[in-house]
Amino acid sequence: MTLLSPVHIRRLELEQFRAYTSVELSVPPAGLRVVGPNGSGKSTLIEALLLLSTTRSRRGTQDGDLIRHESGVELGVAPYARVLGEIDRGGVTVHLDVTLENQPERSTTRKVLKVADRPRRAVDVVGLLPTVAFSPEDLDLVLGSPPIRRRWLDVVLSQTDRKYLRFLSRYGKILSQRNGLLKQGNNNGNSPSASEFTYWDEQLTALGAYIIAARALAVARIAASASIRFTSLAPEVELLGLEYQSPLNQPPVWWDALVSGQPSADDVVQRVGAVYEFQMGESLTSDLARGSTQIGPHRDDVAFTLGGRPLTRFGSRGQQRLAVVALKLAEADFMAAVTDLRPVFMLDDVLSELDPDHRQSLVETVRENGSQIIVTATEGALLNGENLRDLGLAELASPGELTLR
Repeated sequence: MTLLSPVHIRRLELEQFRAYTSVELSVPPAGLRVVGPNGSGKSTLIEALLLLSTTRSRRGTQDGDLIRHESGVELGVAPYARVLGEIDRGGVTVHLDVTLENQPERSTTRKVLKVADRPRRAVDVVGLLPTVAFSPEDLDLVLGSPPIRRRWLDVVLSQTDRKYLRFLSRYGKILSQRNGLLKQGNNNGNSPSASEFTYWDEQLTALGAYIIAARALAVARIAASASIRFTSLAPEVELLGLEYQSPLNQPPVWWDALVSGQPSADDVVQRVGAVYEFQMGESLTSDLARGSTQIGPHRDDVAFTLGGRPLTRFGSRGQQRLAVVALKLAEADFMAAVTDLRPVFMLDDVLSELDPDHRQSLVETVRENGSQIIVTATEGALLNGENLRDLGLAELASPGELTLR
């Protein structure tokens, strides 16, 4: 059995980041409790860690929104924000640095990523600080739209597979080019010939087959773990299921056979690619009529079931919430199994959403797994349990004003 090493955040420094002018936090190996009223900046600390982890802001947040508006005035420079982190990655120290700078003349935000003070691309940074983040808005993973679930898969897989992140980025660019060509036919009434799509289709098939294969394999592994986690949380409830859904229009039995056993990734990619290539050719007429590409991972989804029935329709709100708890625990299981590293587990104001028994079960499971835990709450009483008392404590009385206890 492989011995898993936990990843620890040792130090976090924020400069001109949202409400924080300047703050430096030392984080104990066990983790940190952050207490304060709504709007005081608790979630901002989680947001900063996610930026270090994924190089991206939270869902729906623009990079420019993270910059404190008054920053840079005294220095006579453009508004900026900076986040630095010192990470213990299985005994290896890693220094991460993300700087954001407004560029008013271009109406954009420039982002500079560094590892050990050397500029790096996002593909070289993502995954150095593996994290699992859980907040109340994650209920949208069950109730929300497909893009939310696709983004969740992309965040998980980008932290565990650098090739996936490279392919995902290239796929988006190629898809945009192909859709542009499709729209040309709609705009001028002269449809491009099939030969004009050959290059784009070959590229999309190669990139998309890898993305679909990686997602299908990951969902299968996460589903198995989530089912066990859910049964532990709700033993009297029917089984939780996760089903990967793809526009490749293959029956569930085909997908089950694809990921069953321990197939090699290359074999799965090859089998997906053969179906993908055929269906891309078959869909060209429809794509031209619609002006967009109908086949590919940009249309994937993940379905949640309870006892084989849609969780959104047949599950109570409490059961849906527990499904997300199980999903997040399974996400951590998957990341640890793939990387041999225990990700940092961040609970952002979720303990108040759970009853005492499930609250204790969630925290105990994370602690038993050996993950460092960062947990926030508006009420200190929620963080005073025996299984959290050894964590450091930071208090926020007002926005950006943080005190370590």
